[in-house]
Amino acid sequence: METRTLGRTDLVVTPLGLGLAALGRPGYINLDHAADLGHDRSVEAMEAHAHAVLDAAWAAGIRYFDAARSYGRAEAF
Repeated sequence: METRTLGRTDLVVTPLGLGLAALGRPGYINLDHAADLGHDRSVEAMEAHAHAVLDAAWAAGIRYFDAARSYGRAEAF
């Protein structure tokens, strides 16, 4: 994937990033989409799903990930 230098820094980023709010707080951020979450909503299942998504994003060349404390478990995943 293409990379770019971020502003006047030495940071190199991809033009596409992945926000982790829906992975870290799926029950909150995906209101009215309960069917999309599946039946197993344990922390272990959420973490396994998050890792699968993160691995796929990394394999696609994405190197910018947006995580915040307010995104539930996103930072831990």
